[in-house]
Amino acid sequence: MKPMFAAIMILLAIPLPAFSEDEQSQAPALQETASEEAATEKSTREAGDSEDSPAPVAPMRAVPYPDSERHQSIIEHLALFQRSDEVVTLVAGPDSFYGLFLREQSGRPQGGALILHDIEQHGHWPELVAPLREALTDYGWTTLAIELPSAPVERLPVRKPTESTTGSSEDNTESSEDIAAEDDEEAGQQQVENTEDENTEPDDNSNDEPVESSVSEEETGLTPEQKRKAYTDGIAERIRSGLGYLASRGQLNNVLIAHGDSAVWAANAVQTRQRETENSNGLVLVLVDPREHPLSPLRLSQVLETLEVPVLDILTADARSSSWQDKQRMGAMKRRHRDRYQQIHLSSASADSNTVLRRIRGWLRTNAAGTELP
Repeated sequence: MKPMFAAIMILLAIPLPAFSEDEQSQAPALQETASEEAATEKSTREAGDSEDSPAPVAPMRAVPYPDSERHQSIIEHLALFQRSDEVVTLVAGPDSFYGLFLREQSGRPQGGALILHDIEQHGHWPELVAPLREALTDYGWTTLAIELPSAPVERLPVRKPTESTTGSSEDNTESSEDIAAEDDEEAGQQQVENTEDENTEPDDNSNDEPVESSVSEEETGLTPEQKRKAYTDGIAERIRSGLGYLASRGQLNNVLIAHGDSAVWAANAVQTRQRETENSNGLVLVLVDPREHPLSPLRLSQVLETLEVPVLDILTADARSSSWQDKQRMGAMKRRHRDRYQQIHLSSASADSNTVLRRIRGWLRTNAAGTELP
């Protein structure tokens, strides 16, 4: 009896591991099927969303304009301190620009001072320009500091793809395509070319026409030479407008004070005034740390040697010109016997120091002091 009972128990125990093994083998298969169905549903949903939703639009990029921001910031700064009455609007040709005007405060008027700032500065620059326009009013000078434009920047030429680059890109594209699809595209392209040959006449210059149209589109606008001429003419118009504004306010005895790169434009303005009126009375020139400008057709020394007005040339510790250029200016004026030219070296003083202000004020009192007309 016992052996039979043991055999029955063995037979009952055998199927139990078999069922467990089947369940374990079917579980991974069910998980794989569920994951595949979820991935398929997700890809279908994403494809539907991409078809329904519009293509993303590239964000608008604001192009910075540092010149306008720099000059506008000083106008806002003066308005913040309730000094907006100093800002005047001047016109030079088709353009309008601002000027900072201050009346003399001594009761003994000497004349008007037109102040030109250096490159990438503004009419109230804390180095030299602002101290001058504010301090000279205490000694009888009515001041006007005007805005000057920045020099035009030449753009780099556009690179055109070479034949080797084009050929290599075509080879890479062809190697990545399927052979069967490539044969179909070649057959279709050949059929299109045959159709075009039948409907059009051969023209040897047909390949050159698209190139000419693209060049004409790229060359729209001013050439670099035209930009330089427009820049120099614009500065001359602004200086003329500033002198005209001082004359309209009763200032006929004027001094032109230029800092840095604006020196050659101030000298050109004095030369033009001297040539047009044939009279250099009522206008003197002060240069602080003058430097040659690359867009000027003539060097500063070549313009200065033609002037018959008193000229003060101050060189401070902040001067960016070479000593050779400074000697060239001095030598050119000595060769022409321009005794009214004076060059002063202040190697221990900065451009905004009181030493420079006292030098300019004293020189003006000696060489350009005016009298009030009845």
